[in-house]
Amino acid sequence: MGSYPIDGLLFDCDGVLVNSDEAAAVAWNEWAVEYAPGFDFNRDIIHGRPARETIAELVPAVDVHRADHALMLKEVETAPLVRALPGARDLLLALPSARFTIVTSAVAVVARARLRAAGLPCPVGLVTFDDVSRGKPAPDPYRLGAQRLGIDPRRAVVFEDADAGVESAQAAQIGLTVGIGVRGLDTGATLVLADLGGIRFDGTLLYLGGAVQLRADPARAAPIESHTE
Repeated sequence: MGSYPIDGLLFDCDGVLVNSDEAAAVAWNEWAVEYAPGFDFNRDIIHGRPARETIAELVPAVDVHRADHALMLKEVETAPLVRALPGARDLLLALPSARFTIVTSAVAVVARARLRAAGLPCPVGLVTFDDVSRGKPAPDPYRLGAQRLGIDPRRAVVFEDADAGVESAQAAQIGLTVGIGVRGLDTGATLVLADLGGIRFDGTLLYLGGAVQLRADPARAAPIESHTE
């Protein structure tokens, strides 16, 4: 892997910056006892989608608002179970605050609670499901993220672990999509890294040479060309 000329970094939250699987499983499975008996988070959830869209498929339309609010309360309650993923804290703290943001399918109160529990900074330009009319995989979230950084999407990099997020980024014409972790292997990202460890950004170039690579597919060439280190 080489270096990439970029102007800004856009991060998904869950599965990229934080491990929220345990917290989400507890919240969803407790919620399901009342609202969707038989639903199991680990078996049934589609990662990367806004929770509200899943809820709308599980409960009658008249109950969606109440069910959505109930899940939000449980997700905030279980947020202390969330932990930062390897490399996340060091990378975010090393980045200029005006050059990165987080783009998540969670609602704002849940996203902020999880970032706080993980000890990670919450950027001013945070994009949540509350900010868009269409969530991932529509292009709206990442398009808004680039807009809030004041950059051309084609000069941005997105870090994602879910196919819905990668599709969103690519639909928004993001220049480089980087999958994170084992789930990232099931996405159409240009390349996949084990985690955020070993990544550097000097304000002009993104250096990935120190990261652990899980996959690089020449067939998924990025609009942003790599420079050999």
